Amino acid sequence: MQAANGYLAHQFLSDNANERTDQYGGAVTNRIRFAVEVASAVADEIGADRTGLRVSPGNSYNDITEHDTHQVNSALLAALAPLNLAHLHVIHAGDEDLVARLRREWPTALLLNRAGAPLDARIADLDAELADVVTVAAAALANPDLPARLQANAPLNAADPATFYGGDHTGYTDYPTLDAGTEATWHRRATRRAPVEAPPEGEGTG
Repeated sequence: MQAANGYLAHQFLSDNANERTDQYGGAVTNRIRFAVEVASAVADEIGADRTGLRVSPGNSYNDITEHDTHQVNSALLAALAPLNLAHLHVIHAGDEDLVARLRREWPTALLLNRAGAPLDARIADLDAELADVVTVAAAALANPDLPARLQANAPLNAADPATFYGGDHTGYTDYPTLDAGTEATWHRRATRRAPVEAPPEGEGTG
């Protein structure tokens, strides 16, 4: 469920976008109500184990403002924790204390998107148990043989943000592999193992 980056549920959480005066606006307990009700309804319909929540605490994208970021996100997680949703996907906006707090308060898997950070910084989040999964969407897009490159400690292709939204194959299927056989060889190995449960979350794609 998308409650990040200025989308509808995020607008309800925000104190500058949410100007309602009913039970969905004003106090923190009211502003989290819409997100909690939607997440609960989705979990009831398809199962909590198939429902995840995405948040972007403190992210001012599309002029969203949360002057009480810690309070609203902590209250949201407290209300949703009993549902035991499959995961929480946090877009890291730079507040280390808040991310650590959300990690402590969330009972299931936490996915962390430290957008723009190098891979070694993201791996450090795993080592520090700040996250169970870190997202690498841009790196995965620009490096079709990303697992092989990581295993070989090889340099990575830089992603081109100008090609991220729409267009033709440019920036989608034309990034080079380490060598002509790497992509196909890795794919054959991967198909003999258990399939990946879900593709990497996008960075900045909604």
